Amino acid sequence: MNRTEILQEVFDVLRRYEGRGANQAPLTESTGLVNELNINSARMVDIVIDLEEKFGVSIDDTKLPKLETVSDVVTLVDGLVNPNKAS
Repeated sequence: MNRTEILQEVFDVLRRYEGRGANQAPLTESTGLVNELNINSARMVDIVIDLEEKFGVSIDDTKLPKLETVSDVVTLVDGLVNPNKAS
């Protein structure tokens, strides 16, 4: 699975949990999880569970505080889905 495919899947998951109005700008890789999507810690746990199920991976809880943007989430999932990919 390539980064673009992962990005689209992450967008799908995030859209279920974002706490912003429908008139907001579209999601991008630079969209902030807390500041722009209003995702709190409880929602983040649900998002991680959904991502783990969707991608068949296990996400270490210690990684969660480092997830500030959509890109951070995609990079983390990409590294788990494609562990042998050259950086």
